[in-house]
Amino acid sequence: MGEWILHIKGFGKVMEAAVQPAPLTLLIGDNNSGKSYIMTLLYGIMSADFWKDDFVFREDSDVFQKCAGIVKSLIGQLKGHSVVEYMIQKDQLQLYQQLLNELLILNKAKFLKKLFNRELDIEEFRIEFQETAEFHFAISLEEHPGGARFLFVRKHGFNWGTVCEERIPDMQIIWLLARMLQGMLQSSGTARPVYFPTARTGFLLTYKDLTRNALKERFSLETTEKNLLTKPNTDFLMALSSLDISHQNERNQILTEFIEKNILSGHIQAAGYPMLEIEYQPDGAAGLLPMYISSAVVTETVPLLLFLKYGNMCTFLVEEPEISLHPKLQWEMARLLIRMVNANLPVIATTHSDIILQHMNNMIKAGKLSHKERFFQQTGYEKEDLLSKEQIAVYQFEEGKDGKTRLTRLLCGDDGFEAMTFYQTLKKINEQIDFIEEEREPNRVL
Repeated sequence: MGEWILHIKGFGKVMEAAVQPAPLTLLIGDNNSGKSYIMTLLYGIMSADFWKDDFVFREDSDVFQKCAGIVKSLIGQLKGHSVVEYMIQKDQLQLYQQLLNELLILNKAKFLKKLFNRELDIEEFRIEFQETAEFHFAISLEEHPGGARFLFVRKHGFNWGTVCEERIPDMQIIWLLARMLQGMLQSSGTARPVYFPTARTGFLLTYKDLTRNALKERFSLETTEKNLLTKPNTDFLMALSSLDISHQNERNQILTEFIEKNILSGHIQAAGYPMLEIEYQPDGAAGLLPMYISSAVVTETVPLLLFLKYGNMCTFLVEEPEISLHPKLQWEMARLLIRMVNANLPVIATTHSDIILQHMNNMIKAGKLSHKERFFQQTGYEKEDLLSKEQIAVYQFEEGKDGKTRLTRLLCGDDGFEAMTFYQTLKKINEQIDFIEEEREPNRVL
């Protein structure tokens, strides 16, 4: 996270924005200010597949020819089963950045239509790589039984392969460029990002019917002609429908136990394939409750638990994680988000909760204490609850008099982040309390 910045101009209500994802990224601001639009764009970048989605390059452009020349040279170095280790040099990074933005501009309409399921336009949409970003790829040519030869490119969790056809070497170059650009934007190839929409309760209660109807009507949820959902919502439904409960993600066990103990006050049981039957057992109760008669706290939080327990996700994008939560549980949700980040699970969230932000501020300050052990003993917190200011980025959406939204990245001071969008509302409420109390004075002068 943090290796690139997304620059936007003229998109919906958003006049201008520059967002650099951090391990924990919070988007705050008024309703209908563009937070979901921006988070959807971030999800689109993190989940894009330039090759599968038939993105086309400007093959006659100067930057394409230069990048293609580099890749052609790499392919030429392959012999038999040899592997070429390729680290993108700093003087080449700008070339790839130009090529990527050229690709995004040329395929902008296709990208936005698939992402939002409607025709949209954006004035400017580009990626800027950080000068400190490092991208390393392993490229190999391998011969499989039967004589088939495959070209592979690997980066961390990525492992892409394609049949090597000597007759169409230009296609290999385009394929390799598309995969490398994708690898520069995304943090893992085996895991994928997941987007939790505000309608997650509704989706949890109806996803089986929605999926069955898709099969009955013989169309894929990915096909937009009969689909009235955006890609993040469609992907959420498809991922929920394909969770494999026969395999639990053991590395997230502490997180799922935290959810059940501190937020749900009960346990979740899932059974069945391919459609899960999910039931909730409150602490101290003998019976199991189906989701449709469970509280909103349960139905809002269960999707997050299920993906942590049974999924293989790299980044969690969550709209309003505080939905239906009492202030005390919003506090526990803030603890969970920090613990996810400290478990190397990046989180991007929109929120209207000043409690969540204030807890982040408290944990940043606690992280700088000299005597942390005493703090842990007095509060019950653990080292997994602490946060550093380097781990978090907070963006405030502010609507101007012209009705357009600007984004500001808030600075982290000694006391954390000061969010005026929350402060101004709370200040008005306090002023009203003071006025009412003055009016209630029995000896006031009329």
